[in-house]
Amino acid sequence: MSHLLHFAVMLACCLAAVRPLARARWVTRMPRTALVTWQALGLTLELSLLGLVFAAVFAPANQGLVPGLLHLASAGGTPAGPLAPAALALGAAYLAARGWSLALVCRDLARHRRRHRHLLTLVARSREALPGVEVLDHPVPAAYCLPGRPGLVVLSTGALRLLGPRHLAAVVAHERAHLRQRHDLVLLPLLAWRRLLPHSALLLESVAAVRLLLEMCADDACCRRLPRRDLTDALARFTAAGGTVPPPAGGFAAADTAVTARTARLLAPRQATAFARTAVLVLAAVALSTPVSLFALPL
Repeated sequence: MSHLLHFAVMLACCLAAVRPLARARWVTRMPRTALVTWQALGLTLELSLLGLVFAAVFAPANQGLVPGLLHLASAGGTPAGPLAPAALALGAAYLAARGWSLALVCRDLARHRRRHRHLLTLVARSREALPGVEVLDHPVPAAYCLPGRPGLVVLSTGALRLLGPRHLAAVVAHERAHLRQRHDLVLLPLLAWRRLLPHSALLLESVAAVRLLLEMCADDACCRRLPRRDLTDALARFTAAGGTVPPPAGGFAAADTAVTARTARLLAPRQATAFARTAVLVLAAVALSTPVSLFALPL
């Protein structure tokens, strides 16, 4: 029964940590480290939930899950305890549901992007001065990227009129950072969870927090190549113009509510110390190693 208790405690801790992490202020000083923390938290939660289900199968024998599963797969191995059949069925159903939701999200994103890419070939045009950028004839300022192969940056004519050459270079560099670092893939596990639990306020808050961190990571990548002021002025111009239109399905762009937080961060940059980054990463590694060790070790 000790495995059940440990997995239950880890699961409760993960769920309790979601909202404080989503609202934490320190993440703006080290967005890449915060993203790693989110990924470690998500994987810890997944493993703890899976372990909690399967631990009921081997609780009477007090086995680790990997030794127990190996014994179950061997000749003559049978699950012990009255809850074992139901636990195995529930664990298999959970794995199937997670795999199916992830497959559906990937399918829908690929379909939306393929359709939008085809639409761009009909209505957008490229410019020699902006290689890899598609320009849409639309008066409202819009800037987003379309992940995939090939990845595209899309700007509206309204954005071109709004931005000067320096601001335009900063916006394009920001969007290309999203494509280069494949930020769309970071969101996939959360989007798959949202497909299973579309009305979960906790998931909505988590997606918004991770999206903001991804925008900050792209901001940092842009500012390593171009002056910080160029990107700040570009964001200010978008804000003064009333924001941007939402990206199409499959596209990747910041929400208007994120622009204010990004601008404030760029105007008053604060870097975290190496000690703070290391401490956060160590804490994330310890949290993740706990369910991993419980899968193998008897207690």
